[in-house]
Amino acid sequence: MNNDRLTEIEKLIDNRKVDEAQFLLSSLGAEYNKNANYLYLRGKVFYLNKLYYIAIDTLLIALEFEQSDKTYEMISEIYGLLGNNELKEKLLNEDLRKNAISSLK
Repeated sequence: MNNDRLTEIEKLIDNRKVDEAQFLLSSLGAEYNKNANYLYLRGKVFYLNKLYYIAIDTLLIALEFEQSDKTYEMISEIYGLLGNNELKEKLLNEDLRKNAISSLK
């Protein structure tokens, strides 16, 4: 896998070039489907496009491959936007987040 491509896509997202990033993500092959960073970036694109539930699903899959603070934080942020502040706080708490994620699945 070429992590340079993912870095390039992440820069596009950070610069709010979401359509370009989405196009590049969609052009990556199936070998990326189990890459937590790829899934995180897909989730972030969905989030920026206000597709919150698809973003959550994608980020939950990313957690299956790698437990990362940035993934938990993004899921927490989405639940905050959706008005579920209790779940948001649980996801931000390192002691509670795994049980909170398990309850979502």
